[in-house]
Amino acid sequence: MATATPGQAQAPSPKDGNQPVLLSADSVTFDEQQGLVTARGNVELSQDLRTVRADTITYNRTTKVVTATGHIRIVEPSGDILFADYAELTDDLRDAFVENLRVLMTDNSRLAGNEAERRGERILRVNRGVYSPCELCKEDPTRPPVWQVRAVRVVHDKDEHEIRYKDAVLEMFGVPVAYTPYLSQPDATVDRKSGFLTPLLGSSSDLGLFIRPRYYIDMGPDQDATVEVGGFSKQGLLLGGEYRKRFERGRLTLNGSVTQGELPNGLADKNAPKENKLRGHFFARGLFEIDEVWRAGFDVKRASDETYLRKYFDNRGDDFLTSRAFVEGFRGRNYAAVSAYSWQDLRYGNTVEEPIVGPLAVYSALGEPGSLFGGRWSLDSGILSLYRRQGASTRRFHVEPGWRRDITSSLGFVTTFEGRVLAVGHNASHYDRPETTAVERGSASRFLLFPQGQVTVRYPFVRYGESSQQLIEPLVAVTTAPRAPNDPDVPNEDSQDVEFDQANLFMFNRFPGIDRLEGGTRITYGLRTAIYGYRQGSASLFLGQSYRFNQENAYPAASGLRDRRSDYVGRLDLSPAPWFDTNYSFRIDPDTLRFRRHSLTATAGVPQLNLYTAYSYLDQTQARDATTRTDLEQITLGLNSNFAPRWSVGVSHVQSLRPAPGPRAAGAVLTYQDECFTFQTIARRDYTSTVGDVKDGNTLYFRLVFKNLGEFRTPGLGGLF
Repeated sequence: MATATPGQAQAPSPKDGNQPVLLSADSVTFDEQQGLVTARGNVELSQDLRTVRADTITYNRTTKVVTATGHIRIVEPSGDILFADYAELTDDLRDAFVENLRVLMTDNSRLAGNEAERRGERILRVNRGVYSPCELCKEDPTRPPVWQVRAVRVVHDKDEHEIRYKDAVLEMFGVPVAYTPYLSQPDATVDRKSGFLTPLLGSSSDLGLFIRPRYYIDMGPDQDATVEVGGFSKQGLLLGGEYRKRFERGRLTLNGSVTQGELPNGLADKNAPKENKLRGHFFARGLFEIDEVWRAGFDVKRASDETYLRKYFDNRGDDFLTSRAFVEGFRGRNYAAVSAYSWQDLRYGNTVEEPIVGPLAVYSALGEPGSLFGGRWSLDSGILSLYRRQGASTRRFHVEPGWRRDITSSLGFVTTFEGRVLAVGHNASHYDRPETTAVERGSASRFLLFPQGQVTVRYPFVRYGESSQQLIEPLVAVTTAPRAPNDPDVPNEDSQDVEFDQANLFMFNRFPGIDRLEGGTRITYGLRTAIYGYRQGSASLFLGQSYRFNQENAYPAASGLRDRRSDYVGRLDLSPAPWFDTNYSFRIDPDTLRFRRHSLTATAGVPQLNLYTAYSYLDQTQARDATTRTDLEQITLGLNSNFAPRWSVGVSHVQSLRPAPGPRAAGAVLTYQDECFTFQTIARRDYTSTVGDVKDGNTLYFRLVFKNLGEFRTPGLGGLF
């Protein structure tokens, strides 16, 4: 027997073409008679990117077998680390037999088993294996993790990037909860892989018992698809799916479904006779870069009827489906776009026809600061074509050049000079003119040149204190323009909904569009005050009003702008500390001091207990002396609490106060979440009543997410209470 001193030894692999195996140990001995090379003490074998460490490693030159014992650690080229008590390996370290295996994967998942066999670079087979991505308890590592999969055999196929289980049992906190004869999942190296997704299971008063299995198809690095087949005890089969595609300079998504379901013939009668109809939806979205300046895209949304999405996909928030196609370009401060729009109204029983808009072309440009008479020029322009099959159709173009300059005097006054000239032309046809009867259709054309000018003066007073800075800033603006010829013969398409508040108080035109204009001369004044803490905390208040020197009758009576004196508008923002934040905006009648509109949002608390509220009030009464008021009032209350580590709860309630007092919706969410598992219980109560084939009521569903394994969800368990 020969003995070697501590150090490193290098020997070429007996197989041609393989990398040499490097050996490092405290001591190495060689038994010439039996052909055994034994290394002891901090032994390390390495070949290419794989290393083996152990207390003792023996190499049999006759059988070409490497035997390792004691604190074995094998680092794989993939980054996985294998721990064992005993291992036998081939001389190229590729094949191995291991006892008492523990594997730490690259995503910190763990796999353990009584014994394991590795074949080359592809297969790792573990007998009596256990897999879990959960962290072990620091106080007691022997305690079972939150969840784990225990199987008779676990196979990790690295070529297929898949982990397969035979006779698998899912355990929660060490308690068996589910069994399957076969289970598979992608390993940590896979972003996506074809296979069945967790099915959606549940019960609904509309649909009955249902199951919605889904299959995911990985079609390549740039595209994939999902196919769904849903079965319902009260309805027929539903076929659905989604396709996604990435291009070098764009992306495309297609989504749709189809089913044969019952739908009432009556618009407003739930008891009307029903018949089976083909129902479904189709969504498509695409965005493509033409070059560094231009891009094009589309967004198509269509459903077969008003209630389909709400019934089958629990879509309760959209009153309209908007479809759009566009081409737009960006260069510096310039923007141009050509678009087309159409809408599908999902308000059940509504007979108002939605228009088709196309083309809608806009171009906006903004000059450099100081480029024109010390100020900045601007240009806004557009072309609009709006079409209805049975109603008014409008064609319009406009060009609006403008100029603005800010001047700060030595006394601290900040003066802003602004000017615009709007040139707009209208052509309308097939609409009910005021002087015609309901059965007659009229047409009109108009060209308007409308200049506007405004001078705004601000004088900010700023004080810097030891812990905060304070601001008091009065503002005054004078706006002048010719009397606006708001011809009622021209249809009003973009200026119907006037929302007067502090945001548009100083604007040239308080109408949201240009079909109606605000003319004459007016003075607008306001006061802004604020305090800002250097470390934390802030508060600000704004209050303002405008006075028009001529009467303007184009505004709606309840808009707050109908009289010469406008309503008072203001906003209060208060955030004294990170645990409290509130925003309050209001509009007050200047004669009666009655609130015409106010809204409040507020949050208060810490993560352990956080409260929030949202309150809104709108007075739509047309006459001040009306005995019966048209009020809308609603409040939302909510609570969120992280009441324990990994546990949280959220509760919300929506209450209508006027005109029909009563609850509108309520909900609660209970969540448990840790590093490997999420569980949610979601309950919702809908108090609103609708017509059609959708029933309102209670909804309860559960959501379970197992890291790396999948998600189980039961949406729409309705009609339970």
